[in-house]
Amino acid sequence: MENVARIVTICLVSSVLFACSYPLGELGLIKSSKEVKVFDLKAFSDKKIDFALVKSVPLRTCLECHTSGSRSMDTADKVLKLQNDILESIHKGSMPPKSSGYSALNDCEKKILETWIEDQVRGRAAAMLVKDIPACAGAKAPEVKPKTDFKNLELSFENLKKEILAPKCLSCHASDSPGYQYALDDLQRMKDNELILATADESLLYQVTVPGRVKYFMPPKNKGIPPLTADEQDYLKRWIEAGANE
Repeated sequence: MENVARIVTICLVSSVLFACSYPLGELGLIKSSKEVKVFDLKAFSDKKIDFALVKSVPLRTCLECHTSGSRSMDTADKVLKLQNDILESIHKGSMPPKSSGYSALNDCEKKILETWIEDQVRGRAAAMLVKDIPACAGAKAPEVKPKTDFKNLELSFENLKKEILAPKCLSCHASDSPGYQYALDDLQRMKDNELILATADESLLYQVTVPGRVKYFMPPKNKGIPPLTADEQDYLKRWIEAGANE
């Protein structure tokens, strides 16, 4: 009993100094969180550099769009087929597209992708670990974006742009995208171009997302970008009919 009391005393001091709840949790005295940063960091650094890690780290934003068509990256074979284009785009900083609100890959993410590709090309059987890459020292796994609750999301242009237009439209239809007639990142320009009218059914912005409604369907299937989901279409419709406000 004396030993237990001593451990409890040490852990109470440790929890103040180092946010360490693990020993107390083991004793059943307090609930131990599984999301303590030091353990998350170790778990990530010990991961093998396999395709599952590549999909969840360097390609996680790519796979928000490129899941079908000629630019699909959802299998190892497809990524290897596109490896030169992918690496060139990543190193140029053109992908993930900044105009769609994405951040460029950091050095660790780039090295994970490069290492995996090199392993596949050279036929290396033993996969490296994240901690074996100098650029990944101290890195932790990226946070997974929770699924958007469109039913309760506030109706605003900023939310529409962030949750729908950025991943599904702005890679082509941004103000700095050459060769495209309509920019969808400027609300006033959209209204001036009459993409948004009084109702969703009258608005070209909404019409193009409904299969068979008009000649051109967006996003186009040959771009490999998934169409709007039912919840995304509903959000777009409600936003338009609520006044299409900022």
